[in-house]
Amino acid sequence: MSDSPSDTPGPILITVKPKGTIVIHGPARIEDLEGNLLTIPTFKQPGVIKLCGCGRSANKPFCDGSHKKGEE
Repeated sequence: MSDSPSDTPGPILITVKPKGTIVIHGPARIEDLEGNLLTIPTFKQPGVIKLCGCGRSANKPFCDGSHKKGEE
């Protein structure tokens, strides 16, 4: 087996948005402090996980868009 670029996955891209959302592009396991695997909700984009960075989400640690409330 070779270590060609097609055999080696690249790094997972994590983007921190100004409003607090932390976006993970690619597969990831999300666990709580006890090591229990959390069920990742379905988001609009397959393969993208959004974590709450503002603390307002009712579905922590996942983002539910609560950071958008009160922006208007």
